[in-house]
Amino acid sequence: EITGRAAVMALPTTIVISFSVESDSPKAQAAVRDNAERTEKVLAALKKVSDKDTKLRTTGFALSPVYEKTERVVGYRVRNTVVLESKDLDRAGAFIDEAAEAGVSRIGNLSFTNDKEEELRKEASLEALKRATGDAEALAKAAGMGIKRILKISYDSREHPTIVMREAAPAAVRTPIVVGEIPVQVEVQVTFEVN
Repeated sequence: EITGRAAVMALPTTIVISFSVESDSPKAQAAVRDNAERTEKVLAALKKVSDKDTKLRTTGFALSPVYEKTERVVGYRVRNTVVLESKDLDRAGAFIDEAAEAGVSRIGNLSFTNDKEEELRKEASLEALKRATGDAEALAKAAGMGIKRILKISYDSREHPTIVMREAAPAAVRTPIVVGEIPVQVEVQVTFEVN
């Protein structure tokens, strides 16, 4: 069995950023109300700097008790997480800054994707297979053998997005986000029959 690896580099076409608003209060209802108000401010700030194609969606909402050391409930915490997807990569820093100024608690999972990742993955898969086959042929030749046929091919294509995590803080200076190429990586395992 031979492993072949390949990566195809591509410029991203979409940015994805996760924004979370957290609220704590002694009463659950107050935590939910405060969180709703703060989340609305963050959504309004994001919409202000978004174009018509930018998508916002809630990906998580949680209400949970907060315990003190004696395991007695001392309050409640609410977390509302919203994900933004935009084709306007140049606004990445503005999205982060506006959300921070509006009171977001956490900003994370910043990643870049390419609309043609499936095509890029296929291209990388073919290159990985060529590399595995070339390695197998060289090894078989060195051993005085030849490759008869491929018995099995399995492959693993993993996305490796660019990720940035940071706690939110009001921005005195605009947040720079540098967009570069993203790798689409594939690994194939090929089992050959030799003769």
